Amino acid sequence: QRREGEQEEEEEEEQEEPRGFKLGLGDFIFYSILVGKAAHDSNGDWVIISSCFVAIVIGLCVTSLILGMVRRALPALPISIFFGLMFYFSSRFLLSPFVSVLATAQVFI
Repeated sequence: QRREGEQEEEEEEEQEEPRGFKLGLGDFIFYSILVGKAAHDSNGDWVIISSCFVAIVIGLCVTSLILGMVRRALPALPISIFFGLMFYFSSRFLLSPFVSVLATAQVFI
């Protein structure tokens, strides 16, 4: 009888879904690879590195908002990686040269 009661308790615990969402370790590895690659390719340009970091955080926020509306499992990588790549290329080819020209002309905003 005791084993049956223990099995029922274990089954009830397995059936309960915890509130909130979880990110796997693989998600954080991909995020860190993107920021590390941005840091390596940009030779430490803080504009590019910080824009990639902000883009990943924005992507996580958008994913959590969509997750709250849809209420089912969603992959965490696509939106964040899309924003990260979009911000990386736009900051590398548009924002960083603009900031360099401003710094050369000693124009401060």
